[in-house]
Amino acid sequence: MGKQIVIIGAGLAGTTAARELSQRGQSVTLIDPEAGDTYERPPLSKHLFDDSRYHLPYHLEDSELITFVRDRAVSITLAEATPESQTEALFQPGSERLAGTVHLGSGETLDFTHCILATGMEANRPEIPGYPDALPVYNLGEAEWIRDFVAEATDPLNVGVLGSGYLGMEVATAAVAAGHAATVYLRGDEPLRRQLSAPVRRALFEKHKAAGVRFVTDHTDNADIPAGEHTLFVTSVGARPVRIPINGALPTTDEHSADPEGPAPGEVPTFAWDVDEHLATAYPGVWAAGDCAHITSGRFAIDHPWACEPVAESHGKYLAEHILGEDDDLTPRADGSAPSKPEPWSDVPWHWSFQGPEKVFTAGLTSPDAQDTVQRSDPSGTKFQVFHFAGPEPEAALIGVETLNWPPMQAAARRVLGADRPMPTRAQLEDPEFDFKAHSRL
Repeated sequence: MGKQIVIIGAGLAGTTAARELSQRGQSVTLIDPEAGDTYERPPLSKHLFDDSRYHLPYHLEDSELITFVRDRAVSITLAEATPESQTEALFQPGSERLAGTVHLGSGETLDFTHCILATGMEANRPEIPGYPDALPVYNLGEAEWIRDFVAEATDPLNVGVLGSGYLGMEVATAAVAAGHAATVYLRGDEPLRRQLSAPVRRALFEKHKAAGVRFVTDHTDNADIPAGEHTLFVTSVGARPVRIPINGALPTTDEHSADPEGPAPGEVPTFAWDVDEHLATAYPGVWAAGDCAHITSGRFAIDHPWACEPVAESHGKYLAEHILGEDDDLTPRADGSAPSKPEPWSDVPWHWSFQGPEKVFTAGLTSPDAQDTVQRSDPSGTKFQVFHFAGPEPEAALIGVETLNWPPMQAAARRVLGADRPMPTRAQLEDPEFDFKAHSRL
């Protein structure tokens, strides 16, 4: 039996893996109620108020090698493996052992030798009294509804936004840039508290206020939002990975149990699938990619899913190559030596957010609470970078970079972080004569 690859989820990670596998001659089955409708989920927020393209520029079609199953995967049952069957599959390239079965909402089943969980995230949907049509803009239907609403409006809109993450800031600032009013309701005293370090988020806060975005800080009760004041309301209060039980169990974290009733007050669980540096779960034959994958080991391990478009696409490409290269990785060499170990996923994770005229990027490992940082600005002071280090020592290595309104230097940061050579140290970056851009081209 050859490889029977099933991908659950038709977001960016899943469709990228399917495309890459098919281009390498491997058949694949893609399961999703919207399979065939490819778009970025959820970066639909960036162009709600203009006519720019707001979804992926490629279209994935049913083909001889790609089969769409427009259904919902409701559970996975793993096949029982004996030591003998594992050994047989290991030493016979091209001979694949059945790893499990996907159960669909329709009652049908699909067997697999390899399964990629690429289920993405589902938005939290708080109730806003007085605004029953409030939307989180987390799927194409929601985005199109808002775009139609904007297109039909004859007067400038008054947009309300609940939440202070990337999506909320993109919606509010895009609305103001297009001539509408926007009010953001913040739980704390500044936006982007969980995403960006203090220098970057504070700079953005001041720029957005100067541009005309109104902020209501320390908001705690949605009933306090004035009914009828806003003609359009968008929510942005987080999301969680879509969960599929495997052998009856849901993913858990050290801090949170997989309670089907949801989190206790104050909890913000991830519920992502823990994966290693090869994106493999603890279940044989099952991997996870994109927003539902929590990488627990390797160079870019963090305490939450990466949840950004470039990482999702990178995961899809990596798994296609990794799964098809398994035979080479596992087969003993002719000289009797041990097989080579597969390379881990190691692309530099990065993220971008265009908030009105402001452009913010992150690359590598950054933290909103980081203290071990160095800030470098251009001569005008309007563009700057924040460099994050592994520790406070002068020789501590660079591990991440935030960039505000300086795209060429963001590109330099990605080159440096992805290079196979020692990273610049704190001492080097504190030196005003050190040319970071030149260093990135060495």
